Amino acid sequence: MKKYLGVALLASAVCFLPARAEIGQGNSEVGVDYGSTSYDSNTGLDSSDSIAVRGGYFITDLFQIEGQYATAEANSKDFGTDAKASTDLMMVNGVFNFMNKKSITPYALVGMGQAKVNVDVTGLPSSNDSGTAYQIGAGSRFFFGKAKRAAFRVEVARVTQDTFSEKSTNTTVAGGFSWRLGGK
Repeated sequence: MKKYLGVALLASAVCFLPARAEIGQGNSEVGVDYGSTSYDSNTGLDSSDSIAVRGGYFITDLFQIEGQYATAEANSKDFGTDAKASTDLMMVNGVFNFMNKKSITPYALVGMGQAKVNVDVTGLPSSNDSGTAYQIGAGSRFFFGKAKRAAFRVEVARVTQDTFSEKSTNTTVAGGFSWRLGGK
């Protein structure tokens, strides 16, 4: 819960940053997402809520590099006792933006980073592991307001992580907001 509180405080701070520009080379973007994560069936975990913060820099008008931190916490009773698993992802994503309309910007992303998983099973010592994570996703930003500086963002992403000596693939459907920073 402390983790969610920290991310929520950071997200609240981001909400009050001024947005000053549209998509373009040399501009930046910050955002927050809230979603639902469905876990690989081999994990035995229920689906869970997830929260993410991200920030990116536009290298060209269409391509950006972004950093992303996402966290989720899931429960399970498949082990005959209560179990809780928390996952933290630190990703670096390459994002290709398709510029087909001024107020709608679809995108595709691929990313690589690290997943850290902590598992607590009632009556057993907690265990944790970290490993490489890969991400592929697609979504769209829907800009609003007179200046089109803020956007509602929807995204579907699949993360494959290698933890506890096995690969698992989780799917997250998320919605959030992003804001443009900087200007030409």
